Amino acid sequence: MVKEYHQLHNMKVVGRIDLEGLTPEGKWKALRAINLIKEKRNINIKGRTVADGSSHRKIVPREEASSPTVSLEALMATLMIDAHENRDVAMFDVPGEYLHADLPEGKLVLLKIEGQFVDIMCEVNPEFLPDVRYENGKKLLYVQILKALYGMIESA
Repeated sequence: MVKEYHQLHNMKVVGRIDLEGLTPEGKWKALRAINLIKEKRNINIKGRTVADGSSHRKIVPREEASSPTVSLEALMATLMIDAHENRDVAMFDVPGEYLHADLPEGKLVLLKIEGQFVDIMCEVNPEFLPDVRYENGKKLLYVQILKALYGMIESA
């Protein structure tokens, strides 16, 4: 997870937010950070931080939440044409590919990091230390999301 938080920091995915100007409604709208750990095919363990966008289904209009993807039929047709024309086809991975997309100018989306993950974020970026808060006995850190993050409806 430390490596994942380093990636979020290095790619400038999150930034500080003025907590004094943060309203209770703003806190309520903040997306909860979900930290996942999975074992990859090569047996490496990978951490991933995603946003719990389910709370925004009520807030974001349906037309702004659509994410057009290629249909299976279109993909198969393209692959068949590539094979028929003996085209070279390559596949590659772009590390943190999703995190390269900026959020629209003026769009304010907050991420709420909780518990031990606050410590990890502050270890990676000590700039966040003054922003750590306790609510109902739980350690919290609110940060502004600056780039697309898995799970955000706004990322569509």
